[in-house]
Order: sequence, then structure tokens, then C-alpha cells
Amino acid sequence: MKNISALIFAASALAAAGAAQAQTAADGSTNNGQVMMVPVPGTNPAVSSDPLVQKRQADSDANAEYKARKKSANTEMKVEKAEAKVDMKEQKAEAKAKRDKAMSNDAVSQ
Repeated sequence: MKNISALIFAASALAAAGAAQAQTAADGSTNNGQVMMVPVPGTNPAVSSDPLVQKRQADSDANAEYKARKKSANTEMKVEKAEAKVDMKEQKAEAKAKRDKAMSNDAVSQ
């Protein structure tokens, strides 16, 4: 029973501390002099001299370029596929008309 009461006390103390911290953060008056900097997506922050950071940035740039090329190729393929589909439908209609005409000529000659 002693352990349960200690756990309950600890949990209530943590909850009260969290609520107090959330209250001070909500009004924005207590930020301990820290400035939050959020990078803008799609921009390149200052270039680092760290080789690992440079590699990660180069990989990211290469990945973005690959995705752009892939998207463009995919769009081009879809356009070509749609054009081929239209051509195929035209050829099919022409072949059907030719076949129907040939069949009607055979029926008339007999």
C-alpha cells in the first residue's frame, strides 16, 4: 500500500509540473531567452563544413532531382500511352469498318 501511495503522489506531482509548464509556455512570457528557429522547407540552410552534413545534403539534392526526373518521365509516359490508345481505337474502328464492308460485299454477291 505504501508503494501505491508513493506512485500516486509522483504521478500527481508530474501532472502538476506539466500543467504549470504548459501554462507558462502558452502565454509566451517564459521562454528562458531561447529563440526557436524553424527551417523553411525546400530551402538550403547555411552550408556546413562537416563532410557528413555535406553528404547528406548532396544525397538529398540527388534524391530530389531523381524524383523530379521520374515524375516528368511518368507524365510523359502517360501522355504517350493516351496517344497510343487513341491511335489503337482509330485503327480498330477502321479495321472493323473495312471488315464490315467486305462482309456486306460478300453477302450481296452471293
